[in-house]
Amino acid sequence: MTLTTRLKKLLLGTLAVGLLASALVLSFAIFSQHTTYAASAAPAKTKMVSITTNKKGIFAFSPKTLKVKVGMTVTWTNKTTVQHTVTSNDGTTFNSGFINPGATFSFTFTKAGTFPYHCNIHPFMKATIIVS
Repeated sequence: MTLTTRLKKLLLGTLAVGLLASALVLSFAIFSQHTTYAASAAPAKTKMVSITTNKKGIFAFSPKTLKVKVGMTVTWTNKTTVQHTVTSNDGTTFNSGFINPGATFSFTFTKAGTFPYHCNIHPFMKATIIVS
């Protein structure tokens, strides 16, 4: 048997083992009960707010009012081309600092209440988070 023939058989054997291993991993992922339970896990604990430009071309938070439960996290995503902030009106509950275009800021609300906020750079940008 030549070296080329041996290498071909070795390569085919390696490919067969790799395909078998891949099939086993895929089967486990598809038929595993753990995968099924994970897909139907508890409701999401994160709500999203977009920092965007509204129909009039003005920067805005969307939605303007968001209702969440205690313990939930709100994540703001800057979808504009300039920096913004997410700053609670009391100035102490939360303050994102500068959020660059494409970046996010998250805050977890640990107590009930109404939390109005704004953008320090664009003070006309205002919105409210209501936590129950």
